[in-house]
Amino acid sequence: MRLLKAMRAWNTLAPALFTVGLVGVFDPATARAVTNIFFDASQTTNLVTSGTTSDTISSAGYLFTFTQDKLFTGGIGLTNPIGRAVRIPWPDGLEAQAVTAGPNPSGARMDIKRQDGELFAIKSLSFKLLANTGGAGASLEIMPMLDGEDGVPEPFMYNATGYYGQQFDYNTPELTDFDAYKVTLYVDYAVMSLTAIDASLPPPSLEIVRLNATAIQIAWPTNAPGYTLEFTTNLPAQGWTSVTNNVVVNGELFTVQLNAIEPHRCFRLRK
Repeated sequence: MRLLKAMRAWNTLAPALFTVGLVGVFDPATARAVTNIFFDASQTTNLVTSGTTSDTISSAGYLFTFTQDKLFTGGIGLTNPIGRAVRIPWPDGLEAQAVTAGPNPSGARMDIKRQDGELFAIKSLSFKLLANTGGAGASLEIMPMLDGEDGVPEPFMYNATGYYGQQFDYNTPELTDFDAYKVTLYVDYAVMSLTAIDASLPPPSLEIVRLNATAIQIAWPTNAPGYTLEFTTNLPAQGWTSVTNNVVVNGELFTVQLNAIEPHRCFRLRK
């Protein structure tokens, strides 16, 4: 839940009157993009889910789902899965293994998204081969996703032709403004560094103005849809109540008109 904290904007010109004598903006909506450079020993991880052939961990507000060859038995004639050893442990990097055993063999894959589902960019990444890809033609594929669908007609391709231990470094300005990325190679690999930038819009600001002696207007930008205006009469609040007055689009603003002859109120936006 994303909240724009409450803002008081009143003058006590008369007892028990809600009167606004200013234009009030709380926490101006300046861009505050956050950059995370993975992988670092200071970044802690939490196991979110552990599946048959993959795990999901969280770190610094991001979710990483990566394939692991857990059904590998270790040789012909052996039936008990022992799984393959992880050669690049966190925080040295994050390893994705090709799934070689079980009913659904697949290449090595890593899915990356934010926990809050917002848009973000991958500015750059480095990955290391953990198997030989041989001659020319091997590529690391990255498919950007948006709302659960492919974000582009074809995945972006990054040369991965080489041998075990070889590392590739790429700047990736094209990986911007998507909410998830699927990173696939047909052999084991490890992402050794990844620069992720939160590219989502900052939270909207509330603007409160007095229209006349009996009416006020509360407004916020139309590029921030999906928010509900709420109020409380005291801070810290024991509870918040939705404002039921009509929301009207006025140019680039959502606007709500309220009666100024009300007890003091604090407002917030909730999504």
